[in-house]
Amino acid sequence: VPYVKQFNLVLNALDNVTARRRVNRLCLAAGVPLVEAGTTGYLGQVKVCDKASGLACYECATQETQKVYPICTIRSTPTQPVHCIVWAKELYKLLFGTIEESMLDESGERVEDKNEEGKNSFKVDLSEASTYMESVTVYRQLICSQQDVKILADAGRLILEKLFCAEVEKQLAMGRYKTARKIPSPLSKNVIGTKVTTPSKRESYKSTDVWSQEDCVAEFISCLIEAASAKSLLPNFDKDDPLAMRLVTAAANLRSSIFSISPLQSEYSTKGIAGNIIPAIATTNAIVAGLQVLQAFAILKAQMEGKPNSLKEKCRYIDCVRNRSGRSGWYLMSSTLPPPNPNCFVCRNATISLTLDVYKWTLELLLKKVIKAELGFGEPTLMLGSEGSTIYEEGQDADTEFFQQNLPKILDKLPCGGIQNGSILKVEDFSQDLEVDICFSHQEKWEVRDGEDGTEQKYLIGGKKPVAKAPAVAKLQFSEETKHDEEDDDIIEVTDFNSNRKISPNMSNKKRRAVYNLQTDGLSKKSKVESDNDIIFID
Repeated sequence: VPYVKQFNLVLNALDNVTARRRVNRLCLAAGVPLVEAGTTGYLGQVKVCDKASGLACYECATQETQKVYPICTIRSTPTQPVHCIVWAKELYKLLFGTIEESMLDESGERVEDKNEEGKNSFKVDLSEASTYMESVTVYRQLICSQQDVKILADAGRLILEKLFCAEVEKQLAMGRYKTARKIPSPLSKNVIGTKVTTPSKRESYKSTDVWSQEDCVAEFISCLIEAASAKSLLPNFDKDDPLAMRLVTAAANLRSSIFSISPLQSEYSTKGIAGNIIPAIATTNAIVAGLQVLQAFAILKAQMEGKPNSLKEKCRYIDCVRNRSGRSGWYLMSSTLPPPNPNCFVCRNATISLTLDVYKWTLELLLKKVIKAELGFGEPTLMLGSEGSTIYEEGQDADTEFFQQNLPKILDKLPCGGIQNGSILKVEDFSQDLEVDICFSHQEKWEVRDGEDGTEQKYLIGGKKPVAKAPAVAKLQFSEETKHDEEDDDIIEVTDFNSNRKISPNMSNKKRRAVYNLQTDGLSKKSKVESDNDIIFID
């Protein structure tokens, strides 16, 4: 926030919603006007966000969220090219990243054992492992110590055989695909054994070429060989990494082939799907960038005239359209900037309602799926109960280790009476000077849609807010931690936030925290000294 405060205005043209949210909240906290702009092909828009001028912030309007797919669909019953591409991205993570973070990890159950010195250790029970995990493990060991091309190529062919032949045959024998719309056919071993020139190394190669099965096999093996000699190998898929893109394209097309999914994708089209990319039009970008500069001139002029809060009259909301509109036939449409949305929890500190099953959701799942991924909090502090007692916090000087014990708890088993139907949870993020109240509604039964197996934990933001009941006063009692296994279909992708925690010097003195005092059986607040501009906590 102090860094943003040194500027007269901020121009924003970032390429994802998460980053735009971050900049929007920093500008709100710093009181700096924000000129937001974006393009989608031939379409574009420019608007000014400024709370002091009574203008809507970026998050006052609902933003399109990233499309996610049930894990059971990705792993077992793909029906679209995008399902195969997501699967291939997980395969990349399995080969080069942290195995446990890939949805394709089936290494077997870790069981406790004794090492040679008699100390406790763990070993993996491979009896439950998939057919391909052993070949993956062998390859991961080879790339750390082996540069022999033939050995690496053989290891690559073995992975292909296990993934696209043995594993498919195993699943067919188990009757996994009896009700599936697409029944897979194992990849021919003759295709895996055929040697052709790697597509990307041909003189006539273009990124728009669509590869055959033999081409995909050759490209996949080439990528595995190249990875062994790479100076730096990214642990997670990156659409801008050529090796990652070629491997994902080859693996996705092979999976599409065995499930008879069409059309097969070129490297160019795969990159667009994998990175959620809409091709940019240079002229649209140039026009919108020019409009941003014009809005910046209007803001600077208002500031020089001593009227920094008059941006509603000085600036405009401008749309760039593809087809001529109205009788005037203009491509640029100008309108008055909208006022803040009264229900925006970012700039209006509104209360939002959240419906879920409070008897199945854990605090950890709530943090990942809703508070961080959906609402965009980076370093949240969660407060519950009439006293506003902290049940979890992150950030600088936070007692994160102490509150870790609350993460695996079911919501209704949390301290301070837990989260029940009608409970209100206050969420703060000092790094963004952001605060919101979440009002919970309990719902046990949910509609199961096509492609879902009914095990994923669902939620709904919005709807009718229940009347909050008086929270129960509870002593600090942490019951023995119980492990709650997350279902396969809980989460596909998790976004990490690693912002540095800062306390805004303009933070309202109404903001306060209460924490557990381990010296007593009950709840108490730490002593604190408050001033108009700062909050100082004294241990």
